[in-house]
Amino acid sequence: MRQRRWRPAMGNSDTHLEGQIGVPHTVVLAEDLSANEILARIRAGRSWISESVAVELSFTVFAGDQSAGIGERLVAGDEPAVARADVRGVPSGTVSFHTEQGMVHRASLARAGSNAVEWHLSAADSAFVRIEVRHPEGHMAALSNPIILT
Repeated sequence: MRQRRWRPAMGNSDTHLEGQIGVPHTVVLAEDLSANEILARIRAGRSWISESVAVELSFTVFAGDQSAGIGERLVAGDEPAVARADVRGVPSGTVSFHTEQGMVHRASLARAGSNAVEWHLSAADSAFVRIEVRHPEGHMAALSNPIILT
């Protein structure tokens, strides 16, 4: 991870039954809609997977006066860091934070489906952090690519 040798997760649909087109899909965090920009952002991992347009996700790690988002690198050094996930559209679901040690933190979302969840970490403890958002029944609503920590 620290050398950027990882492959970004992507979602796409394969239609076998009615209603499957576009489920899941990849949300690309791009500056514009040009093919070059979108492909560059996908390669960099500046994207996340969503089950539908009803799910909204923002994921950032803060350390000192710096921050990084999905697919970015945060030079945290010895600074304590805070990972923050803002989620909408998954009532009573859960957000879990994952590192190379597996799932390290999980929190419940409000019944209204809009929440901010934070978890404290350090670059010394983890080379990356990513999140998963699940519905109360357990099926995936969203999955982020990692934020790299150094």
